[in-house]
Amino acid sequence: MEYLDQFVSFISAYPPALIYLVLFLVAFFENLIPPIPGDSIIVLGAYLAGRGVLNEAEVFIWMWLGSFSGCMFVYAVGYRKGRAFFVARSPRIFSPERFAQAERWFDRYGGKLIVFNRFLPGVRCVIGISAGIGGVKPMRMALYMTLGTLIWNGLLVYTGILVGSNWKLILRILKTYNRVLMVLFILAAGGGAAVWYRHRRRGGKDAGDGREDGHEDRRADGRHIG
Repeated sequence: MEYLDQFVSFISAYPPALIYLVLFLVAFFENLIPPIPGDSIIVLGAYLAGRGVLNEAEVFIWMWLGSFSGCMFVYAVGYRKGRAFFVARSPRIFSPERFAQAERWFDRYGGKLIVFNRFLPGVRCVIGISAGIGGVKPMRMALYMTLGTLIWNGLLVYTGILVGSNWKLILRILKTYNRVLMVLFILAAGGGAAVWYRHRRRGGKDAGDGREDGHEDRRADGRHIG
């Protein structure tokens, strides 16, 4: 716990306005650069609020503004530029497969997908862009994104504030979570290895049976000729 206290003391030395600006920028650019861990930073900001370093309401407002404005920015670019603009610049992040997945979700869920896109890390930025490419009206998009970012950021901020004074509990939860993931990974790896071995063994058996049949056919042909 000492390193957390040292971290809080280190952050406390900076003006709150600077910290709010950093939180806003991270929440904004997460929509442009998906590898940025925006959700983790939101929880961290809320944790600092729970520790009394920042104001809870201001943390929520600044990070919500960052998330909302970032979402609307990528939507606006998609609305004006189209899919090719993104694929040409970063085909790994904005891959055709991700756009195709987002379009299938749009066809199935419509506006609900935009509202809850914050719950879909990895494709949330593509969903905002796809909404622009698909021609969703700006006012409707703004309403959807207001609801979505309020719900998601609200949950994250509430969680961060809730654990701000009890970080030990979160550490225990994360350790348990990591253990469960490790067990599931081992089980999945073991199951995959068993399936691979079974297929390999069956393939070898089939190949052996084929060779034996060929030998028998050749022996029968030899007896017939003799």
